[in-house]
Amino acid sequence: MSIHEGFLELAAAAIDFDLDEYDRGELDRHLAGCADCRRTVAAFRDDAAAIASAARPSLTPGRSVAILANILRPPKGSPRPRRLAVATVAVVVGAGLAIAAMASLRNPADPLVAVHTSPGSSSITRPSNEPTSGATDAAGLPPQSPVGTPRPPDPPSAGALPVRGSGQVQGTGIRMAPATDGDLYVSIPKPPGRVLVALLDSAGHPRPGWPLVVDGTTSCEQLLPVDDGSVRILCTLENRDGSNLAVVRAYGFDSEGRPLAGWPIDLDRYGADGYFAARVIGNELTVLAWKSLGNEIKQGQPAGNTWITTVAADGTVRDGAKVQYGTNCCTNAFAVGPDGVAYGTTHQFGQSPSAPKVSELLAVTVAGVRAGFPVAIAGIASVPAFDAGGRLHLTINDGPDQLAGTLVLDTAGQMVVGGSGGLGFSATDVCVGIEGSCEVPAAPLVGADGTTFVVGAYPRSTIVAGLSPSGQAMAGWPYRSDFGHQDIGICPAGAVCEGYTFAAPTMGPGNVVYLLHAASSTSAGGRIVAVGPDGRLVAGWPVSLKRAGSEVWSAVVAPDGNAYVLAIEPEPNNGYSATILALAPDSTVLYTSTIIDP
Repeated sequence: MSIHEGFLELAAAAIDFDLDEYDRGELDRHLAGCADCRRTVAAFRDDAAAIASAARPSLTPGRSVAILANILRPPKGSPRPRRLAVATVAVVVGAGLAIAAMASLRNPADPLVAVHTSPGSSSITRPSNEPTSGATDAAGLPPQSPVGTPRPPDPPSAGALPVRGSGQVQGTGIRMAPATDGDLYVSIPKPPGRVLVALLDSAGHPRPGWPLVVDGTTSCEQLLPVDDGSVRILCTLENRDGSNLAVVRAYGFDSEGRPLAGWPIDLDRYGADGYFAARVIGNELTVLAWKSLGNEIKQGQPAGNTWITTVAADGTVRDGAKVQYGTNCCTNAFAVGPDGVAYGTTHQFGQSPSAPKVSELLAVTVAGVRAGFPVAIAGIASVPAFDAGGRLHLTINDGPDQLAGTLVLDTAGQMVVGGSGGLGFSATDVCVGIEGSCEVPAAPLVGADGTTFVVGAYPRSTIVAGLSPSGQAMAGWPYRSDFGHQDIGICPAGAVCEGYTFAAPTMGPGNVVYLLHAASSTSAGGRIVAVGPDGRLVAGWPVSLKRAGSEVWSAVVAPDGNAYVLAIEPEPNNGYSATILALAPDSTVLYTSTIIDP
């Protein structure tokens, strides 16, 4: 969707409904400087006036009373009025979008998606005295009624690929998750207030029943496939009341896109940016829920509560004991372990860049804070990653130069064998900027056997340390490259952007590390590199995008070793597309599927 289309939707809504102050101001400013949009809006108003003045058929008194009674019946999860007006516009353009959606796949030979391969103080303080809705203990929790707004009565509607829009704008919200039998779940933001969720088969085609349009949402950040072929999806709803928190809705679908009985479920009001920790264990969804106690928190006062929420396959919700937390909690510094416990870090950065940095490792169970926690850590610690045994692996940046090392702890908070000494470089931050939160290093990449990789990705170079399960440097490592990290997202010309996110590396079977690099020049495209456990490039890699200005923004790897890569590419119409490349372990391109087309 172009910026003009977005404002035209606002203008259409304004005919029937009052816009809020912000939307009205933005619309007026745009119309003041855009003659084409002013003409289109004038036509909208003329059409509305013509419809309003048209002769209306009369109704019998009995029929009028019946219609009025139906209108006044309390709605069940009805959309906000603004969505109704937008839907009216969508009916007009729907036929054109349906025709465009037929071109959903591109052949690997298509030069528009060209690739070539080359050989070769505690922030969580104490359990809250605030009572829960029932007694809780570590052995089990009583069922709870879902909180938040009522469950929506209507299932998501059918959608089509590709989505019209900008890959560069919407690409930061795209998520991928490998499913069974070579399938891939994908969520794609479709502004305003919609997310398209697709299940692609091994050829890149949508499975029957997919894709679905999840209306009234801004993002679906968590795609969590289940071994039985179903999926759990966590989406952040539109922030309708203007607060800084929004309801998170949990969906459950079978492999054919049908809602599971008892789903969806509204969990609670979380951060509107959509970041929260979750994991599927068996067929049960476990979420670290958190809720602020207000927008203005006094010094020394708790900022909110956090707790474990579980949702069974039948939609039964159980809430754990609430724990008070400080101001730096729960957004992107926690992960749910295989034991269903949420582990995370909070940080104290000090009053100056040279001040000592300290962290605490926390553990939140269904019964509250786990005994033995929090654990004090010198330096800035990452969110934990887990090996097959459930041990916690953390990256630590410490000392005046913030050099990286690792720590390994068991689930009781005791340090165990596997941590390393200083690695001689600083681990890549989650983001780079001037805010303290951007100093938190990314989690290490951890194999099932505890083999660990720490990445230092910089603008013009990359270094990766490879550590054995005992914490020793492995032969052939560190891996070094003259290619730098890939930034994702956009910073508008003339704007001051405090931070950005880098395209995160990932790991596949056999402890193969995948690195996402920026293009080496303005005439080249980005590339993805596969590094084997011996510290050398895997045969057939890297895979590079041929088109100048193209970038690799994310990648996931399935248990069979196939990698799915999100490529953002400039198009001749000055827009940006988003395409998924499916790559075999030897770098063979299995398919390309365009999911956003400008």
